[in-house]
Formats: sequence, structure tokens, C-alpha cells
Amino acid sequence: MKSANFARFKLAAIIIIIIVDILAAISYFKPSKSELLGHIPPDLISEAGNKYSEVYNNYFVFNIARGRDVKTARSATFIGFVGQVIPADEGVASAFSDVFLWLPALLDGAKITILLTITAVLAGLVLSIFLALGKIAKTKIISGFCSAYIFFFRGSPLLMQLFFIYYGLPQINPSLTINNKFMAAFFAFTLNTGAYCAEIIRAAIQSIDKGQFEASRVLGLTYAQTMRLVIIPQSIRRLIPPVANEFIMILKDASLVSIIALADLTHVTRSISSSANNVMVYIPAMIIYLIITAVFSAIFVRLEKRFSLYQ
Repeated sequence: MKSANFARFKLAAIIIIIIVDILAAISYFKPSKSELLGHIPPDLISEAGNKYSEVYNNYFVFNIARGRDVKTARSATFIGFVGQVIPADEGVASAFSDVFLWLPALLDGAKITILLTITAVLAGLVLSIFLALGKIAKTKIISGFCSAYIFFFRGSPLLMQLFFIYYGLPQINPSLTINNKFMAAFFAFTLNTGAYCAEIIRAAIQSIDKGQFEASRVLGLTYAQTMRLVIIPQSIRRLIPPVANEFIMILKDASLVSIIALADLTHVTRSISSSANNVMVYIPAMIIYLIITAVFSAIFVRLEKRFSLYQ
């Protein structure tokens, strides 16, 4: 069995090496940047003057260049491939060049979206543990505070929370101003995620049979030891599906940060659509969202299987 797996792995490695070699050979004959930009009509550059903009992207096996008069939207686009310079201002070639000219900016926006989602959910999970334990605590003050916190952040819109943190806090006291847009979004999403995940963790903990708490006490375990060694390991698998749903929701809700002009995927998409006067940019943007969602969904499925041994 192992030898068969090794043979398949070896075959796959050979195929990958061959494909990489072929692509490298193709890229060798790709027109240079200066050659590609040299095909842009001189009259376009001269007529545009200081309104002229130029974009060049290199994609290993092919490259794309576009010269554009920002004022009149007149442009000239060319694709370089296997020694050929192909005009790309009409039809399929135009759509193809548009997508790959937008792609670097869209991917930069996607990085912000992913980073915000991951950091906010991780920080929110840490906060939610304390909120969940606080809500089920026997001390009424702690329980009441945690319950009120969860009620407030679950009951009010995330958009309003984001607005309040970024625009409202400076009006209360200038020292509370958060100039960094990413940090403002991070705080808003963390506080909101913490409230939602707290309910998920509380429900998972309370779903464990109470007899296990009593058995742990009989064995001499403290409350902290009981939670760490007995309850939490059994709760993890039950936590993963709802936490995965919360993660996906936050990933999509991250589009709200475009309201405060944070350059996430949605904000970049809107900017491109406005500057290029082309709504087709929303198609590759939605595909990127779908790819990100699919990747993280697959990761959570693997995690759920990994922790299924506790069931």
C-alpha cells in the first residue's frame, strides 16, 4: 500500500515538474515590458497629457499592458504571449485583460479581508471563553455583566457598532480616537464575535452531562481542571460547526468595513467599478469570495473530523 502511494506521489511530482518546465519555456518567449508598452499609440499618450495612466502586470507566462486617458476613458490594451503582442480592446480578449489587470488590486483587498476575519475571530474566541464562563458563573454581578454584554452586542447591528467605534468614540473623548481603520474594524468585529461565540461556547459546555461535573469533583478535580481536562475536550467538536458558520458570516460581513474606507475586497471592487465604469469587476470579486469561503469551509471540515475522537 505504501509503495503504491509512493508511486502515485512520484508520478504526480514528475507531472508537476514537466508542467513547470513547459511554462518556464513559454515565459522565456514572452515580450518584454518595454516592447509591450511600446505598442500603445503615441497619440493616446500625447492627447491624454497629465491625464494619461499606464498599467502593466506580469503573470509569468503572459503579460498585460494598458494605456488609458482617464478623462475620456479611451484606452489601448495589449497581451504578450509566446512572442506575440495581441490587441485586447474587444471581445473575449478585452474581458480577459480586464480581469487580470484588476486581479492584483482584488487580491490585495482579499488579504485585508482574510486578515481581519482571522484576527477578529481568534481574538473574539478568546474573549468569548471568559464571557461564556462568566455568564454561567454563580456570582450574580459577573453573570449579569456578561449577560448584558452578550445581549447588547448580539442585539445591535454590527454596522452601528463599527460606526460608533470609528466615528463616535472621538466625539466622546479625542483620546479615544482610533486613526487606524484596520484596528477600528478589528475592535468592532472582535467585540461582536466575542458575544456570538460566547453563546456557542456556553451552549456547548452546558450540553455536557452534569454527571461528569459531579464525577470530576468526586475524583478531586478542581473546577479549572474539570473544564480543561473533561468538559472542554468533549465540547470542541460541538463547537466547530457553529464557530465555522460564525467565521463565514464574519468573512462576508467584513465587507461592511468599506463604509469606513478600509481597502478590503469590497472597497477595492467598488473603487475599480467606479474608476473603470465597469460593473463586471464584481464577478471576479464574488469568485474570490467563493474561493476563500470554500477553502476555510474545507479547513473546518478537517478540524471537525480531527476532533471527532472525543465523541
